[in-house]
Amino acid sequence: MGKIVTLILVWVLFASNKVFAQNTMEQFEVVSQYLQENRMAHVALPKQYGQSTKEYPLILILDHELLFNTTSAIVNQLSGNSRMPEAIVASLSAGSQHRNYYAPNLYNNHRDRSYNYGNHQDELLSFIEKELLPHLEKKYRLAKFRMIVGFSPASVFAFHTVLNKPDLFQAYICLAAGNIIGDGHAKDQRLIEAFEELYRKPGLPKHYLYVVSGGKDVEDQPYIQTNVKDFNDLLKKYQASGIYAKAEIIEGEGHTDVVLPGLISAFNFIFPRDRWDVDYLNLIEQKGTAKANILHFYDELSKTYNFKIYPNADRLYSMSCLKNIGRRLLGANKTEEAIELYQYWTDLYPRSHLAHYFLGMSYKEANNLEKAAEAYNRSHTLALSQNSDDAKLYKKALETITN
Repeated sequence: MGKIVTLILVWVLFASNKVFAQNTMEQFEVVSQYLQENRMAHVALPKQYGQSTKEYPLILILDHELLFNTTSAIVNQLSGNSRMPEAIVASLSAGSQHRNYYAPNLYNNHRDRSYNYGNHQDELLSFIEKELLPHLEKKYRLAKFRMIVGFSPASVFAFHTVLNKPDLFQAYICLAAGNIIGDGHAKDQRLIEAFEELYRKPGLPKHYLYVVSGGKDVEDQPYIQTNVKDFNDLLKKYQASGIYAKAEIIEGEGHTDVVLPGLISAFNFIFPRDRWDVDYLNLIEQKGTAKANILHFYDELSKTYNFKIYPNADRLYSMSCLKNIGRRLLGANKTEEAIELYQYWTDLYPRSHLAHYFLGMSYKEANNLEKAAEAYNRSHTLALSQNSDDAKLYKKALETITN
């Protein structure tokens, strides 16, 4: 098990380096009246954010130094394989106060004492709700689906948000937190029952709550096993009303080590593989056009999550993307379907020189040289403006039909 974890960690470190070469990284300062200080926000945008018109779900990280790079890498990998939607990842650098300062001061039932946390959670919650999120919504194209990720003390704050502002986020990921759910706001109270009381209320918005601890934590705190069982037994009945709650223990992992497998498991819980796994080759063989069949799949997925989800446009080593399926259609002499699909690609990514190039190819195949030249010219202009070496390829393609 240890060798597997090491290999995964090496992969994530490699992916983390790669993600920064692909994703646009931004940072800006937020002046906060609630925190009485300025905080630096960090944002990782999807690779082709600047070329698209799409809206993206938001993942807010509460532990920048520990989680931002790793989460960005995992999201990049999973979304690139159509296992979850592309997302904007944001986090905050540490401020003048220790992170425990902004966590509720719960009562530890097993140590028979309070946590000794700062109990200033409402200041941080007001900052996030009234300052940070509005700033992000104004600055970026955000879908109506927000996730929040916390580790250990920051998970306590995430739990506070679930209980007090359950509609602020649609998914809550709480790492190294299996012990915390067995504690409460007073002696002999547990968050588990507090969640159950919340979920009994009618009209609660659909959301996901994921809690995980490493197996090595259970060795020192065996009551985590009971917490996890009680959590799952008590809350699973609310799934029918759109409340998805899951707690688990990942064997062999320590308190901090659980971050990597925990994040992967959390995203698999929110975006189950059997729901997201799609083979475009099967879709284009069904009755109807390729575009209609692909969009139908994602429209149904969008209804499940209540925000617009889009097909993967360009993807390495897979046919399940618009680029490669369009080429397959051209090879099968389904030129009009290819044109329709590539036109949709350019609608989603109007500043993608690659999308316009493939649209030009499909028009050329249809012997519509005027439209082909228009698309090739657009791809060439965009490539020049983006300093892409592909501009030479596009110029040559344009010359083949204009000379």
